[in-house]
Amino acid sequence: MKWTPKQRTIVKHDQAASPKITILEGAVRSGKTFINNALFYKMVRRNSGRGYHYIITGHTIGALRRNVLEPMAEEFGIDTKLSGTENKFILAGNHVHCFGTDKADSYKIVTGMTAHGWYGNEISLSHPNSIQECFNRCSGDDARILWDTNPDYPEHPIKTGYIDRSGELLSNGREHIKTWHFEIDDNPTLSTEYVESLKANTPPGMWYDRKIKGLWVAAEGLVFELFNSAVHAVEPFEIPDHWRKFRAIDYGYENPLVCLWGAEDEDGILYIFDEHYERRMLIKDHAAAIKKRTDNISWTVADHDAQDNAEMGSNNIYAMNANKAVSAGIQKVAERLIVGKNNKPRLYVFKNCVNTLQEFGRYAWAPKKEGQPAKEEPMKVNDHAMDALRYMVMMLDVTSDIQLFV
Repeated sequence: MKWTPKQRTIVKHDQAASPKITILEGAVRSGKTFINNALFYKMVRRNSGRGYHYIITGHTIGALRRNVLEPMAEEFGIDTKLSGTENKFILAGNHVHCFGTDKADSYKIVTGMTAHGWYGNEISLSHPNSIQECFNRCSGDDARILWDTNPDYPEHPIKTGYIDRSGELLSNGREHIKTWHFEIDDNPTLSTEYVESLKANTPPGMWYDRKIKGLWVAAEGLVFELFNSAVHAVEPFEIPDHWRKFRAIDYGYENPLVCLWGAEDEDGILYIFDEHYERRMLIKDHAAAIKKRTDNISWTVADHDAQDNAEMGSNNIYAMNANKAVSAGIQKVAERLIVGKNNKPRLYVFKNCVNTLQEFGRYAWAPKKEGQPAKEEPMKVNDHAMDALRYMVMMLDVTSDIQLFV
């Protein structure tokens, strides 16, 4: 097993101080999960054959398999396949129970056990109820806790409640919380080409500070600060017949119903070439207007309104449910706005899409309200075309293999 200098330092400190809670926080691909996998494996092996119970949590079981269980199986040559509905595996004669923690009631399946250790992956994504319940379960002798997380907004409870308390001691003098910060350059095992590409393709500002530098910075100002009408707004042209074309719909009545048309060229560059942006119309009238536009559409994606989708379907416009992950979708759009080495972004908007262009210049992060918990999200104004655009980009970038002709 090859260790980075940062990882060797953490292992030596862990052996000497054995902190009650160890937190690895910071940039993506910086080696956090790799070292926590090793620390957890060591913790369980230390009690081989005792039949103890341990907990591993992740945002979802699927994420846990990808981030922790599969890499752990490969690193240590162990079987981490989860058994049946119990979602557990046996390691060194001990029971390892795995849980997703993304919902308010996820904690209920964690109750009822005495755990001798807990490994929390992507802990900032876990629901507070699950975090508290896992703390309650860790009552076994010398139970230790290992967390890792990428950064979020500065007032996040994991940051203020735990990370900022690094160095705190228990009454017996033992280190209570020890936090280790990671930047992308802390992982020299990554190829120079990969790191250079990741840095070049990460939007500047908040996204770069979080993903590359590992900083807990706030989202402020315009959401798409990279958007430049002089670069991204182009004169309309005839879309070649062989380009794939798509539609994305965000429903509304008092707010506008928006349908965007997009086309992708041979290099994967997306052109938003038409828009329907109308208020106070019946779905059948929207559908009639939409059907008069471009045909040969590969697929349509829309908001999750069952009634509106059903009405659209009755008018022969069939839509798939959009992936509505706001933060991930915004980042995917922002990545397309980056001007690459070829002096081109991967997203252009035709100048006839006047409402879409206006929203780019007005779509802003919600300011923090005095005396209220921080909630990082865009303001719910000037966001209708932006939502539709996000749905389209997420479908292209996350599920690009889908081919549904409507």
